[in-house]
Amino acid sequence: LLANMMASTPIDNRRDPWRRQTCHEEDDYENDARQSIVAQNTQIIRVANAIFYHNSIPISQQYVKLARELYGSLVYPLDLNADNSAGVINRWVNDMTAGKISRMIEGPISNSAGMVVANALYFKAEWKRQFDGYSTRDTAFFPDGMDRSSYSVKMMFLSACLPFYRTYDASDITIVGLPYRDNITTMYLIQPANSSRMTLRRLQGTLNAKTVESWIARMKLQKTSVRLPKMHLRSSLDLSQSFQRLGFSSIFSPAKSDLSNMFPASGGGQKPYVNQIVHKLDLTVDESGTEGAAATAALIDRIGSPAFFNGNTPFLIYLRHEPTGLPLFYGPVFDPR
Repeated sequence: LLANMMASTPIDNRRDPWRRQTCHEEDDYENDARQSIVAQNTQIIRVANAIFYHNSIPISQQYVKLARELYGSLVYPLDLNADNSAGVINRWVNDMTAGKISRMIEGPISNSAGMVVANALYFKAEWKRQFDGYSTRDTAFFPDGMDRSSYSVKMMFLSACLPFYRTYDASDITIVGLPYRDNITTMYLIQPANSSRMTLRRLQGTLNAKTVESWIARMKLQKTSVRLPKMHLRSSLDLSQSFQRLGFSSIFSPAKSDLSNMFPASGGGQKPYVNQIVHKLDLTVDESGTEGAAATAALIDRIGSPAFFNGNTPFLIYLRHEPTGLPLFYGPVFDPR
């Protein structure tokens, strides 16, 4: 999404926030990384981008060529004021996510909208070390800390040789890696000591990709016990404020926005700008093919391994594509139900 927007911005206007988030100096790498992500056979990783622009607005053909060749984006003219325009975009999102997200846009599109930029990610894979379905049982989850109220969740169990690291400093962070088959993708679980909604939000406020990557670089394979709740996470977020806090405020301003590489200057009309960025998520985490696993229910309460991750309090998920190091998903788990 950011890469598509950045391609519409003149080089001189690509200030630090753009540079921190994307590497426009390495366009070949971005294209290679995208191809690497979608070319795997043993996992389904579908990354799709689309730009739906109002068919009454002239768009730069150079930008269309760049978006298609570099980012694999669909660039599609659409009457955004038509009653069925939201339905057209929602059908595209539904197809790209295998029906997981059927409605990206709720209600009619604003009459002032000139463009909708959409990004969809569909991911499906089996664990390399599978959880044993016979070991899954009802366990308490404490969203606000171990000394507060709890509710019951289906907790899975795994004991295996896994990437593990603990900081053992003031932050006392535990991170464990759960590889998917063929080690193409790994789900990293990150949890502060005495985790709660409050402590996890505090960690999120200070965390960045460089720190997470430094933890991953320090991980060692060791015998690890993991308790992880079965999850079906759904969320709908307006990311406009988040993007502005990251320094992308100019693209939201009619006065300051400069998307001239996308829309050629025309007759003194209002500059195109970004009105809203909406993100929807539907993520399922379960035993995923546990039929041949060897662990038994007796292992559930055994914490004999020196390395242990207990997902009975809030934690972060960091889904990483290992060949490229690109994050496919990042987010907190406050309520796994």
